[in-house]
Amino acid sequence: MFEMGNSPEKVPQGESTADSKADEVSESVRSLETHATESTEPALSPADLPARSRKAFLRHMIGQLPECVQNRIRALKQNQLQQVRISEQFFREVYELERRFYGQSCALFDARRDILDGLVEPPFQTETSWPDDPQDSLFLDFENNEELRQLRLKLPQVSPNTLGVPRFWLTVFQNVPLLSELVQDHDEPLLECLVDVRLAYDQDSYTVSFQFRPNGFLHDSSLLLTKRYFLQHSADQEYPFLFEGPEIVRCEGCHIHWRDGSNLTLQTVEGRRRNRSRSVTKVLPRESFFRFFAPPQALDLSLADEKTKLILGNDFEVGFLLRTQIVPKAVLFYTGDLVDSLNEGTPDNRSLSSDTDQEHLL
Repeated sequence: MFEMGNSPEKVPQGESTADSKADEVSESVRSLETHATESTEPALSPADLPARSRKAFLRHMIGQLPECVQNRIRALKQNQLQQVRISEQFFREVYELERRFYGQSCALFDARRDILDGLVEPPFQTETSWPDDPQDSLFLDFENNEELRQLRLKLPQVSPNTLGVPRFWLTVFQNVPLLSELVQDHDEPLLECLVDVRLAYDQDSYTVSFQFRPNGFLHDSSLLLTKRYFLQHSADQEYPFLFEGPEIVRCEGCHIHWRDGSNLTLQTVEGRRRNRSRSVTKVLPRESFFRFFAPPQALDLSLADEKTKLILGNDFEVGFLLRTQIVPKAVLFYTGDLVDSLNEGTPDNRSLSSDTDQEHLL
């Protein structure tokens, strides 16, 4: 399973033989007993064991209890299962609230689209209603940082007569690590034509829509590209106690009608066959953001191969991020007010933690 955030490690059932399980329990017990007799070292607790050994030891511990106590433990787990059912109802209602309040924001998203596309010129903003970051906290050392110098050289020159906000969505995607790794150099001219990204909610799914202005890459019938994500609102039957909210379990892309010779997901390669002078032209797949709209299909992710699991796991994270962060807060990622540090290995995950703690991805 693919999840965002930290969660207890899942230990598959029935993978080890009876002998290996017995050996694992015995080793765990011996390890705890050995440390208990050594007064010079801190006492070992089950939390110090690896997850599989810890689970085996705790089951051994339960097995040593009197039957009447074990029965009380079973009653407590049944009690816990009832709490899971309540949590299912809670998260279902949270999703419905999100769905309803998104509808109330649609007029604001319309206004955002019109400003970005140059259809509306907003009044001059003489005052702001939010505090600005202190300038000294945003110091950039261009002299000693080669990466910053290279990025500054790539900044496009924007004319004062430019309409809207050029390259807005492309810049947003490039500012977020999880999305930036999908965007290739050859994708940029088309992503510059992206004028809007929206959501559409259904009861058990949501769709992310990408609206493009007419361009030389996409046929007019493909100016609106979509990606649909299907949700499971109930706890997993195999691991019900790990339920922490709805999970993305499947996604569907859409067909892209490319103009002739403009398919960004393909490349033409010329070469020569061995012992032949005539060149051969081949059309091969290549990495592209637009492969996002053709995900591998797996009705049961648990039966998929590891490569498919990896691709879909990353895809589900992107879908979650688009819904909870990028679409509703795009301008803040454009300006740097929100910095997605989810994939950077840093402790500063404040911009995403409040949302990602509430929902996990399968």
